[in-house]
Amino acid sequence: MPQIQPFKGLRYTSDAGSPEDLLAPPYDVIGPAEQSALAARNPHNAVHLELAAGGDERYQQVAQLIHEWETDGTVARDAGPMFYVYEQEFAVGAVRRRRHGLFAAVEAQPWEAGAVKPHEFTLAGPKEDRLKLLQAAKTQFSPVFLIARDRAGQLTQLIDDTIASGAPAVDATTPDGVAHRLWPIEAGPLEMRRLAPLFAESFYLADGHHRYETAVAYRDWRAGEGTTARDHPSRFTMAVIVPAGDPGLIVKPIHRVVRNAPEDWREKLEPAFEIETVKLIGSHVDQARELLAMVREDPSAIVAHGFEGWLVHVLRLRDRAAFAAQVPGSHSEEWATIAPNVLRYGVLEPVWGIGDDELRAGRVEFANDIESAMAECETQPGTVVFLLNAIRLEDVLALADKGERLPQKSTFFDPKLGTGLVFYPLE
Repeated sequence: MPQIQPFKGLRYTSDAGSPEDLLAPPYDVIGPAEQSALAARNPHNAVHLELAAGGDERYQQVAQLIHEWETDGTVARDAGPMFYVYEQEFAVGAVRRRRHGLFAAVEAQPWEAGAVKPHEFTLAGPKEDRLKLLQAAKTQFSPVFLIARDRAGQLTQLIDDTIASGAPAVDATTPDGVAHRLWPIEAGPLEMRRLAPLFAESFYLADGHHRYETAVAYRDWRAGEGTTARDHPSRFTMAVIVPAGDPGLIVKPIHRVVRNAPEDWREKLEPAFEIETVKLIGSHVDQARELLAMVREDPSAIVAHGFEGWLVHVLRLRDRAAFAAQVPGSHSEEWATIAPNVLRYGVLEPVWGIGDDELRAGRVEFANDIESAMAECETQPGTVVFLLNAIRLEDVLALADKGERLPQKSTFFDPKLGTGLVFYPLE
């Protein structure tokens, strides 16, 4: 079972500047333009730590930078071990939502231990990069995102009580319109008793699979450098734990983009799919709305755009059980017929010959929203965009309980957690 403990967070002081100018997203969603924009907002913006520019020399530069910031008072460690309640407020269409979690140090254990359950596979490259950063800076800059079922409701109650107790220590709205609020809590015996029911639960990793596996690798590397105490910070990873029933848990799909569609695509797909052809009309806004409705109509359907000019094709499995039986490996029907796997085994492989090696090589690109995916069709002739429905949170957790992991980029928990609210010293 997971071990949880408070930690002495490293946080920005008032000398660093306005909190709005200091926060950044996690490294894996920051493009070059946003990286430059964030760096320009404030010389102390967290992007200078989380995603520094340069080659391999940047790891030592980050280590030097965080040391300088702590020396000159830009950041300071809390006097005692703390938990931190975290609230994000954001828009979903015309509706405002709030998501709540708790910053804590969670023991980094291998997947086999069962304390934390993954739901996606990872790639080697990002883990190598993150490990080099941890080894050099000895500080974790962005949290992993965990979900707890919180059956006893104690985590939810602690969060609610803390928010009701007074104003947050940090209240900042980032350029994307997301408000970030933080309440530090001195972690005494009462708080530990209130969280005790969580020690009997497994956690589910919503976002940050690469960072979590890197934390395990860092723990092992640190142990190889010398024996560390059971409660040593290097054995833990900084996480935000969100109750599974939180109304702000939003899971969005990640769409796929593939180049150079072959002319015989229909012939290859018809044995497994019913193919409905739709012609889009109206403005780009109208078309995006119509596409979104198609995607939501059938959770297992795939909407393809680009096979035949501006026509749209809706792909629906003819026989779910028969399709699942043909998917390699010993998997449940629920796993085999979830949208990313239907696309992987039912479309990408038979039409393009794209298997695991090609996926790792980047043959498939990804888009987080319909508008950016559709823009690819406009600017790149021969491009096919596949729009997928979001996977329900209960399905993510159920598959994780079975030990069945989805392909990379199957879920997008929106919004991302902020980087820069609190850092986690590993020494």
